[in-house]
Amino acid sequence: MARFSFSESENYGTSQTNNYFRLRNDRDTAKVRYLINGVEDIEGYSMHTVQVGDKERRVNCLRAYNDPVDVCPFCAAKMKTTTKIFVPLYNIDEQTSQIWERPKSYYQTISALVSRYGAPLVRTTFEIERMGEPGDTRTTYREYNLEKDDARLEDFEPPVAVLGSLILDKNADEMNYYLDHKRFPEEGQSARGGNQQRSQTTFPRRTPSRSQDEDVPF
Repeated sequence: MARFSFSESENYGTSQTNNYFRLRNDRDTAKVRYLINGVEDIEGYSMHTVQVGDKERRVNCLRAYNDPVDVCPFCAAKMKTTTKIFVPLYNIDEQTSQIWERPKSYYQTISALVSRYGAPLVRTTFEIERMGEPGDTRTTYREYNLEKDDARLEDFEPPVAVLGSLILDKNADEMNYYLDHKRFPEEGQSARGGNQQRSQTTFPRRTPSRSQDEDVPF
């Protein structure tokens, strides 16, 4: 599948609900805990964006960075990819677990925090401050450590799973069906009703190589 780890991140380009963590305005702050031990706990995905009804949705790309293009039907159809990482955190102010969608460059920020404050990072409470007006592509975030204790990941409810909820998890047959019908098959409907030549092979879920750089932190 199109999930990558910190050690694989350089092979990829940079690319709502209460499930998402957001600071919307300049100088907004929030107290959080990152629900990770270290950077390898953070999921990264390469995704295609498609229209599903009246909404745009992201779909997990099936290519690994070193796979041929035809492993993923959407890649074979020359559909662009975007790449993001999804950082799990506990929003202390709202008392809920959330996901913070960040460009893959944020791996370096998390790595620096782990180096400075130690693993597991969940033991350290941070205040995050937004530096930038809404829509400003130069927006950055500052992290200030507040305190450290003996907290464990098991002490917190995990946030919503990224794959299958925030990102649609589709196989090659379902992608081929979308290319032919501009929609995904409904639950219980066969995905093999599209172009038979395209649908002959079901590819394994893996990860991509071609992606659109969207390293925008706002």
